[in-house]
Amino acid sequence: MTKIFNKLLLVGVSTCLLSNLAFAQETTCYKNGVEKPSLIEDVTLDGGICNGKLSLNDMKNAGWDVLDIKINSSQNKFNYTYFFTKNNTNQKANNNTILKTSVSEPVVQNNKEFSIKPMGLKLGKIEDNKSVIPMGNLIIGQTGIVIHIFDNDKRLIVSNAKVISSDANSSVVEFFEFNDLKQDAIPTSNRVAVTNDILILNYMYNSSLLITPTLDAFQSVRDNFKLNNFVHSDIFAAKLKVDHNPYPTKEDIQKFAIEQNLGTIFMVIENKVFIIDSKTFAILESYAINYENTTATMPFYTRVEEIEESIFNLSYFDFFSGKKSLSYNDYYKKILGVK
Repeated sequence: MTKIFNKLLLVGVSTCLLSNLAFAQETTCYKNGVEKPSLIEDVTLDGGICNGKLSLNDMKNAGWDVLDIKINSSQNKFNYTYFFTKNNTNQKANNNTILKTSVSEPVVQNNKEFSIKPMGLKLGKIEDNKSVIPMGNLIIGQTGIVIHIFDNDKRLIVSNAKVISSDANSSVVEFFEFNDLKQDAIPTSNRVAVTNDILILNYMYNSSLLITPTLDAFQSVRDNFKLNNFVHSDIFAAKLKVDHNPYPTKEDIQKFAIEQNLGTIFMVIENKVFIIDSKTFAILESYAINYENTTATMPFYTRVEEIEESIFNLSYFDFFSGKKSLSYNDYYKKILGVK
C-alpha cells in the first residue's frame, strides 16, 4: 500500500521536471558508487559539462539549476543522475518566450522574475516550520513541494512550501500541508519537511487553468504561452454547471485548480493576462496582451451553455452582496483584488 501511495503522490512530478524548456542549456551529469547520500554534494560528477571536474555545488555556483534527480541503489551504494538546466540571461519573458502583442503598454516587469521552470535544491535548517534557502529574487506567494527520498529510492511528497520573503541573495519558505492528491481510500503519511529534503519550486507551473472573456483572448494566451498545458475552460464550466454555480468565487476557482493538480491560473482582465499561483492565489506576474475586444461572456469563455444557478447556492450572494450587474472585467477584478 505504501508503494502505491508513493507512486500516486508523485504523478506528474517527472513530467513537470523534465519538460523541454526553450532558450535554456541542458546537461546531464552522474556519479556511481557513492557510499553515503551526504557525500554527493562535494564529489566531482561525471558526464556532460561536469566531466569529472565539477561537483553539484560547483554547478549550482555556476548558475545551473537542478531539473530532476534520479537515484538508484546497488550493493548498498548509490548511483546519482542529475539533470541540469541554465537559462540564457538575455531571455526575460515568461516561459522564456517573447509575447506577441501590439498593445502600446509595455510588458510589466519587476525585480522578481517569473518562470514556469521548476527549480530544485536541498533544504537546510528548519525552524518554526520555515527554512532559509540560498535562492534570491523570488516572488512572495510562489510555491513548490518538498520531496523526501528514502534510502531505497522511494520518494514521497511530504509538504507544500510557499515563499514568504525574499531578497537578492536568499528567501524564506514556509511549509504547509500537501493535500493536492487527497484520496480518502489511500492512507496518508505523517511525515513533515526535514533538513536535506528536496524542495522543488514552481511545481506544476506549466499546467494551468485559463479564464478569458472571449475566444480570441483564449487563443491569444495559448499562442503566447506555448510551454503551458492549459486545461480547457469547458471542463471548469462543466463542473460549474453540475454544481449549479454560474458565478465562481475565488475559492471555487482555487479548489478546482488544486483538484486538477494545476500549478497556475491565467486570468485575462481587460488588456492584461494575470498569472496566479493556484495554492496562494498570489499574482506572480502580469503581461500586456492583444486580442479582439468583442463582447465578453460570463462567467468566462466556454462552449458549455446555460449554467443555471441553484436557489440553494448562496456563495454568489455572500461574495457580491447580491450585485449581479457586474461586467466580466469588474467581476474578476473584484475576485483578484486589482483596480
